[in-house]
Amino acid sequence: MKFLYSTVFFLVLLLVFTTICAADPAVVRLLSLGRMNEVISALTNHSDAESLNLLSRAYYAMERWDDAVRCGERAVALRPQEARYHLWLAREYGRKAADANPLSAAGIARKAKNEFERAVELDPASVEARSDLSQYYTEAPAIMGGGLAKAREQAAEVGKRNAAEAHWILAQAAAKEKNYDEAERQFRSAIQEARSPAGYWLQLAEFYRLRGRTGDAQKAVETALVQPHEPARLFDAANELYLSGRDFPDAVQYLQRYLDSGGLVEEAPAFRAHYLLGQVYEKMGRSSAAASEYQASLALASGFERARKALGRLQ
Repeated sequence: MKFLYSTVFFLVLLLVFTTICAADPAVVRLLSLGRMNEVISALTNHSDAESLNLLSRAYYAMERWDDAVRCGERAVALRPQEARYHLWLAREYGRKAADANPLSAAGIARKAKNEFERAVELDPASVEARSDLSQYYTEAPAIMGGGLAKAREQAAEVGKRNAAEAHWILAQAAAKEKNYDEAERQFRSAIQEARSPAGYWLQLAEFYRLRGRTGDAQKAVETALVQPHEPARLFDAANELYLSGRDFPDAVQYLQRYLDSGGLVEEAPAFRAHYLLGQVYEKMGRSSAAASEYQASLALASGFERARKALGRLQ
């Protein structure tokens, strides 16, 4: 998954601070664990760039786009040569644009494009930034600077450093053109090239699900998890099963294993794992268990409105 829970997003944190605030590794760890209430409490009164970047990411994870953008803009203003800050601000603009009304969405999306491009300009070797930029080019219409030729140019650059990710970009472009045979071929090439292919198997599962090939999607999920994989792939697998409407007991098992793994990461924070577990329990008709998971999510991230609304439905 890209942007919010992407299977390729593992950021390297640069811990260079002049005060104890965000320099404290414990604060960074809280973000990885998804304990957003504690992150916000620790960082709210700090104004250094790294604190603001971390705070923007906490708000981003909770889908509080305005707060995320506000903090992200301040981080960029303080350290305009830091590519990571531009990349995160681009993501924040992108998600805000997706939820905005049509009158303002285009302008916000252009800001996202500018920030993605600036991140690549500042760090041309960043596969992560180029991959995100390619996703923008693939999804955005030409009037907002999108274009598949541009996405493929990014794939060519990414291929110099990461062949698997380049194939993933080409798969997305082919799928956008509805050339599904070519897209599937590119996904499988990504799997073959990857040192750790589990994430790309899950991307293939998503591709199958979106094509209505739910049986193939489930097989791809199962194949992903027999590969060596990071704990976060359990979260991704559970999410795929939930969205496919299949095998909810396995989705529950995967999420419980992830939460117990000791390998929680920012791309799949604990509060979102509890929320997803609540959604799965709801589908299974287990309302009491669902409510408990939504409460667990809010205990970690009280500003997460999805969980609050879901809990309200059950009370």
